Amino acid sequence: MKSNNKITSSDAIVRKLRILAKEKESIRRKLVVTAKQLAVTAKEKEIARQRLVVTAKEKEKTRRKLVVTARQLKRLHETLEKKVLQRTKDLEQIRSRNEAILTSIGDGLVVVDEKGKISYINKSSEEMLGWKTQEIVGKSMVEVVPREDANGLEVSFKERILTQVLAGQKFVADFTNPFYYIRKNKSRFPASSIVAPVIFNRKIVGAVEVFRDITKEIEIDTAKTEFVSLASHQLRTPLSTVNWYSEMLLTGDVGEVTPEQRTYLEEIYNGNQRMIDLVNTLLDVSRIEMGTFVVEPKSTDIVKLAQSVIAEEKLEIAKKRLLHTEIFKRGIPHIQADPKLLRMVLQNLLSNAIKYTPEGGKIVTSITLDTYKNIIIKITDTGYGIPKNQQNKIFTKLFRADNVIGKDTEGTGLGLYIAKSIIDQAGGELRFESIEDTGTTFFIILPSGKKKKYRVLKPVPKYGMNNMVQ
Repeated sequence: MKSNNKITSSDAIVRKLRILAKEKESIRRKLVVTAKQLAVTAKEKEIARQRLVVTAKEKEKTRRKLVVTARQLKRLHETLEKKVLQRTKDLEQIRSRNEAILTSIGDGLVVVDEKGKISYINKSSEEMLGWKTQEIVGKSMVEVVPREDANGLEVSFKERILTQVLAGQKFVADFTNPFYYIRKNKSRFPASSIVAPVIFNRKIVGAVEVFRDITKEIEIDTAKTEFVSLASHQLRTPLSTVNWYSEMLLTGDVGEVTPEQRTYLEEIYNGNQRMIDLVNTLLDVSRIEMGTFVVEPKSTDIVKLAQSVIAEEKLEIAKKRLLHTEIFKRGIPHIQADPKLLRMVLQNLLSNAIKYTPEGGKIVTSITLDTYKNIIIKITDTGYGIPKNQQNKIFTKLFRADNVIGKDTEGTGLGLYIAKSIIDQAGGELRFESIEDTGTTFFIILPSGKKKKYRVLKPVPKYGMNNMVQ
């Protein structure tokens, strides 16, 4: 029994030892796993440490870079500050210089915004208009500085060239007719001006007007006109004497002349006739400009008047073998006009068409009525035409186009000037269309209303109003 008990006790011990061995093995395995985990953790910790070291280095590098950048920014700021200060000084100098230039300009200069309100005027403007800058800046130019025509009528807001420019007109110059600016004290002075738009981002944001007092120019021009008139009157007597004696010699009243002498006498006579025509033309110009040209309107048959002028020019038309066509509509009414002045206009236009049309060319004279019952006279030719760059000067006194000067040396450049003056004073319109080397058409538009029976032609204005140059 004792032996069996010992065996049983020994087996129990063995089982316990086995259990302990298993537990020990389990613990050992756990310790191995833990050791491995600890090794991994140590590696990760080392990697993290190394990363932190790298991050610290990068942070230090970044800090150093920031320090360098801050220094550079400081230097850049200081440099920029110096440049800004210098640029400000330069701009101030430029502004002061420009201000000095604008102030010293002899002509008046006014700058307005898109609404026509004054934003700047120079010293000359102050002196001419009587206004101080602080009194009118921000006010409407049209209201502060009224404008009158030669007859003393105020120019309306819509007709002011400043308004036209702000509305989109590219460029307007007033040189042909006088207009008057009204000063602060209500006195007025004749002026001429140029107005141009101020454009920013393809938009009109204002306008600049440059104007000047032309009182002296008008006085000088009047003196010249009076001198021409006086000189022309004095020339008429000796020219009439030469004309009279030349005619007596040519007609044989003082004896027979040889063929050779006749040739010389005819040259003298023709040259004298040209001088007489020129003197008469100059007298007409001076009378028109001085307002001493007497106009005697009467009932005039414009068709018969035109036919009479054409009949006088038939010989010249035949000499150049020109084809002349007449187109006169029926029912053209008589008009109240001075027939001698209208004859002068028609003679000038038709003789120009003949003179400046090559041989074998065509001329058409027509008289019709428009829808408003205005009489329209057209004289069309296939002549040399008028160069486009000179068309705005064609009605200017003493002007002759470049393309005809070499073809005709006898022209004076006064005929169209006189013709336009007469038609304008009659309340009509004289204009033209022309293409160089193709031909020209002149249009006379005459109202059919009644005029006064007797009057004096007004002086022709030579400056201002609306000579629009695009």
